[in-house]
This record gives sequence, structure tokens and C-alpha cells, in this order.
Amino acid sequence: MWASKAARIGYRWKVGNGKKIKFWEDVLVGNISLAILFWDLYYIVNEKNMTIVELWDVTNLKCTFRRCVDNRKMQVWLEIVEIAKTLELVDEDDSLVWQYTSNGVYNVQSLYNIVNFRGIIPVYLPAVWKLNDPPRLHVFLWLLSKNRVLTRDNLAKRQFVNDKTCLFCSEEDTVFHLFFGCVVSARMWNELSEVVGFKLDPNFENVAKLWLSQKKNT
Repeated sequence: MWASKAARIGYRWKVGNGKKIKFWEDVLVGNISLAILFWDLYYIVNEKNMTIVELWDVTNLKCTFRRCVDNRKMQVWLEIVEIAKTLELVDEDDSLVWQYTSNGVYNVQSLYNIVNFRGIIPVYLPAVWKLNDPPRLHVFLWLLSKNRVLTRDNLAKRQFVNDKTCLFCSEEDTVFHLFFGCVVSARMWNELSEVVGFKLDPNFENVAKLWLSQKKNT
């Protein structure tokens, strides 16, 4: 069963000029389409079954909706825009490549490795993506790795806000500050250290190592 599943989804699109790949319906991130991942917005978007180049002009994502978009959906929409900004259009055709080898060419050994890992491996980031976690978490961590989480410094770059300072303290709100530098997050890490019984060194690398080690033991 896993072998047939791997064979079906082992290929992914490599973005070229964006003329063949459907923005919503084809897989752009990980192993799941934006239509499924962000179903609540896809359900109300007017521009379905359209290619990347038809919707994305490298600056604006040209979508309209048949219903009003509330604040929660607006946050989701901004996530989708950030994903679109990672798409680099070039003067060559979109192409299908095998996503489990470095050269994009299928071989039997790569399929064997996937099946023996007990399922399909998301490959758009390192070891974290090998874990069986919700796809939305994968996307969030993917955006995090590219510094595209909507902290106030990133919002200021896009002219959504003028003030970059954290809402809880007077420091500049960056990704690192949000998770580790703010007095609120520092207090959380201290309390978590008491729960686990040892001092946590709060930075992205150490937290990732701890998380992965705990996952392997469960």
C-alpha cells in the first residue's frame, strides 16, 4: 500500500514559468495542495483551476472571494501570500521531478527507502518534516525557516504596520524575539524548564533537537 502511494505522489512540480502548475490545486509545498491545506479560503475563492502565472505577478496574488473575509481568514490569506512570495518564476517550462532524489530522477532505491520509513516523507525541509505532524504545522515551520512569519518587523516591511515593537514589551518584534527574546516567552521557557526538570537553552536549534529526540522516544 505504501509503495503504491509513494509512486502516486513521489513526483512534484518544479516551478518554471508557472504556466502549467495550478496555484491552488497542485502541490506547491510539501505533499499537500493549498486547496486542501487552506480549504476554508479555497471554498470561497473565485479563481479556481488557474495557473501560478495567472494569479501571481511576483508582487500581488490576484484572487477575489465570493464572501467577506473576516480577520481570521485574513491571517490565513497573508500566510498564502507569503507562500506565493517564495515562488521564483523563471524562463523555462514547469516540470515534474522525482522528489526523493537529489537530481530529481526516479530510481527504485529511493522508493524502497520511502516505503521502509513507514510512509511518505515530506522533503521540503530537513528532519522535522519526517515527523507525523499536521500539515499546517509543517507550513508554519517552513515559513518560520524563511523568516516569513508575520511578526511586526515583517509586517512593517510590507507596510501593514509602522511600529515594529513587541506588543508585550518595548523590544523590536522579530521571529527570534517572539519565541525566545520577549519577557513573556522567556517566562514560558523558565516554567517549561521546571516541568521537564532540566534547564532549557532556548534557541531554535536546541528546541528542534529536543523535539526530535522526544519524538523518537514516543
